[in-house]
Amino acid sequence: MSWLLKKKIVAALLCVLAVGSSMLVATAEVKKKTVASEAEKPVAQNMIAFKEAALSQQQQKKKTQQIFYPALTKRELKIQEALAEETDCDFPDLPLSEIMALFSERHGIPILISGNDLGEEGLTPDEPVNLHVKSITLSDALDLILEPMGLTYLVEHGVLKITTSMKASDKLTSRVYPVGDLCRTVEDYLTLESALRNADLGDWRARKTGCASEKTNDQPQQSGGQAPAGGGFFNIPDGNFKGGESVDPLLYEDGHGGTITIVQQCRALVISQTYHAHKVIVDLLTQIREARASE
Repeated sequence: MSWLLKKKIVAALLCVLAVGSSMLVATAEVKKKTVASEAEKPVAQNMIAFKEAALSQQQQKKKTQQIFYPALTKRELKIQEALAEETDCDFPDLPLSEIMALFSERHGIPILISGNDLGEEGLTPDEPVNLHVKSITLSDALDLILEPMGLTYLVEHGVLKITTSMKASDKLTSRVYPVGDLCRTVEDYLTLESALRNADLGDWRARKTGCASEKTNDQPQQSGGQAPAGGGFFNIPDGNFKGGESVDPLLYEDGHGGTITIVQQCRALVISQTYHAHKVIVDLLTQIREARASE
């Protein structure tokens, strides 16, 4: 073998070795980057999962935020959920008692027909019902069945009670509605109170006229946001309120209907109303909060 040929072979081997070394280095770099990328993935995924969990907790907290007190019991919550469930009605002149028994079994809630209340209106639990409709909520189905008879339903003592509309209108319950997130000034409270009173949600008792102003002229307003003895005006203590701002305690005449009272110490409204009126109040406050959040 000539010297020139040997030189060419050595040169070729050196080239092959150089190319192989470069490929090994490149492969090592690729592997290193791959390992680093794979190592970063769990961190990124964990961060995303953490953010999603935090957002879910915030949304869940918003959903479960107590909108009134006292809180609903487990039985009341179950009935409320059942009222929102879909149901079918195929009732060719079936007795009311049979239909209520069917709804009770289908939706897993106790339903009681007050025979004494119906009797006062000349009705019986076996009044015939003719209704054919599908895929409506249980609450809508009950309205379609009961309203033509002058009946309605309410939740009382852990059961869904069927009674007369007259009896239901006489049963008022009081709830405390925290509204500090909606009301920061006297005008806010008065506007919200007016919105609730003007909504189509039930009867309201008439206010006493002139009583508060007359008492205020005779009695000086006490300090610390407390109402004067016997009535009058009272302050709502808060850093955002201007000095001397006050609201009428909303004294009412005796009679039929609901009432609204502002409780300044806990920034709440105490509302006495019927079962169905309270349902509308909850919906209205929810819609007001949603409207504010969308701004």
